[in-house]
Amino acid sequence: MNALPENTVRRLSKVIVRTAHLVGAAGVFGAAMTHTFEPVYFALAIVSGIVLAVMEAYSGWIWFVQLRGVALGVKLLLLLLMHQYPESSVSCLVAVIVISGFMSHAPSWIRYFSLLHGKVVHSDKDMLG
Repeated sequence: MNALPENTVRRLSKVIVRTAHLVGAAGVFGAAMTHTFEPVYFALAIVSGIVLAVMEAYSGWIWFVQLRGVALGVKLLLLLLMHQYPESSVSCLVAVIVISGFMSHAPSWIRYFSLLHGKVVHSDKDMLG
């Protein structure tokens, strides 16, 4: 029997957490569309989002200056704006979804581009998935 690649557990963990985050985000978006509040979806989105950020930051400080880390900062600012101006919730959440979708499917030369270095920079600890 073949052994699993060494990063299989980490990668599957990230996929599971990302899936939970998508469920939470969908629930938050649905609540914004219907002007309701569903605490379970907000909690799921927040907790899974924190776990994802910690998993990404595991690659080191470089993650924060790569476009993938910068995108997280922009999304957090949009969520803060949404909190300050609830009437902007749907627009802010659509922007968050667009940024997320783009960054998830963008080529690595975009995701790993470092604003600090002005070029693509990788870490030996990058967590795939």
